[in-house]
This record gives sequence, C-alpha cells and structure tokens, in this order.
Amino acid sequence: MKVTVLASGSKGNATWIEFGDQHYLIDCGISYRQIKLRLENKGKSLEQLKGVFITHEHSDHVSGLRVLLNRHNIPVYLSEGTFKGFDKRYMGDMERWDVRFLKEEEWLNFDQFQCLPFSTYHDAIEPLGYKFVEGNQSFVYMTDTGYFPLRKYDLIRNCQGYLIESNYESELLLESARPWMLKRRILDDQGHLSNEDSANLVLDVMGEQTKVVILAHLSDECNTISAALDTYGYCFKERQRAISDYQFYIAKQNDALDEITFG
Repeated sequence: MKVTVLASGSKGNATWIEFGDQHYLIDCGISYRQIKLRLENKGKSLEQLKGVFITHEHSDHVSGLRVLLNRHNIPVYLSEGTFKGFDKRYMGDMERWDVRFLKEEEWLNFDQFQCLPFSTYHDAIEPLGYKFVEGNQSFVYMTDTGYFPLRKYDLIRNCQGYLIESNYESELLLESARPWMLKRRILDDQGHLSNEDSANLVLDVMGEQTKVVILAHLSDECNTISAALDTYGYCFKERQRAISDYQFYIAKQNDALDEITFG
C-alpha cells in the first residue's frame, strides 16, 4: 500500500492511495488541473485511476469531483447522505455518475484490498472515514470530526498508518479574530479535532503495528506545524511514549507529500 497526500486543509483535500496496480483518490477538493499536476510531479498519472472515495459533501472535499467524473468513467464511493447533500448547482449531471453507496461498518471487498467505512462526527450529512486493508497492511483516513467515540476504537485500533486531522491549537483558535459562532462550530463535537484531541486519539488507538502518523487539515489561521508537533510531543511524553519511535508527516495545503509506503 502506498499513500500520497496531494492536498490537505480548508482550501481543499485530496489523497492518492495505491494497492498494487489499483489506484484511487480519497476526496477531490482541489481542481482537476492541480490533481493532475501534483500527481505528475510525483511520477503518477490520473490514467491509472480506478475510483474515488468521498468523506463528505463540503466543498473543500468535493470541489473538483464534477470535472474528474466528467473526464474519467470511474465509480464514486460515498454515503447516501453525502450524495444527497451535494450542492446541485455545481455538481452537474449526477445521474450520469457511477455511484456506489456505502454503509458504515460494512466491509467492501476489492480485488487487492478491503475498505471499511465508519462514521465520523462533523456538521455534514452522514460523513465517513475509511480504513483500508491490503494483506497485513492497514491505513486509516479520518478528517473533519469533532470527536471519535470510545465504543468505536476497535474499528481503527493498531493500524500501520493513520492520517488524522489536527485542525487547531485551542489557544490560537480562542484568541483569533474569528466570530464566536465559528469558534463554537469548530470546538463542537460536530466540528474538528484540536491538536491535543488528535494526539490523545492516536495514542488511544495506536498499537505495536503502528509506524506512521500523518497530521492533516491544519488550520492556516489557528494552527502551526510547530504547535501541532509540540502538542503531540507533550501528549506522548505524558503517556510515556517516545514520539521518535514513529514517522510523523505534516500534510500541506499547497504541496504534495512524498509517497509513503507501508509494508
């Protein structure tokens, strides 16, 4: 399994994931041109694309989807709620799409991998996160969630890699010039994960197999790379875990990460 984060943040999200010769996108929140360019810069091609998984209907996760599906005859995997939540003014003729509705906690079996959709907790209609499994390799993709319940930890426990949002540093958010209603939305259980919440969730679910953590969806205004890593470092130290034992990456808005290989 190979993962290349093409973009992550409030202005657009897209991740390329490979299972042997089967290549997929997770979210399509940047332009078709940018997806194509960033893939080509990494020696990859959209001609290899087999499908796209969508987490939820917000524009920073789907703004490039219409053009992508107009140019590639591929299936789109998403919840029925997400599909119904699309802004019809911008999505074009959705009746032409090859839509595959997913249900939370029902495994999908593909030729070379399996996928488990699970519920996330965000102010969207039926949003999903994804766990991908190829042989003994496993990877969780979870952004845009205000929290994740303890009763569901076993769904994502002890994976080799996690892409998880680390959206804001609490003090930076509270001291920002953002309107109070926006701050409340972000802080809410249907909002986003803070650096501290993100770190503690990773610490709760990681296990002996865990090697890689990708911090995603960092806020431009209410977070910094150093703040996120400092908070993670503090939380790991408090739990007597050595952060140096793991590979950490920061997903960025305007630059694709280098390919990360599992296994």
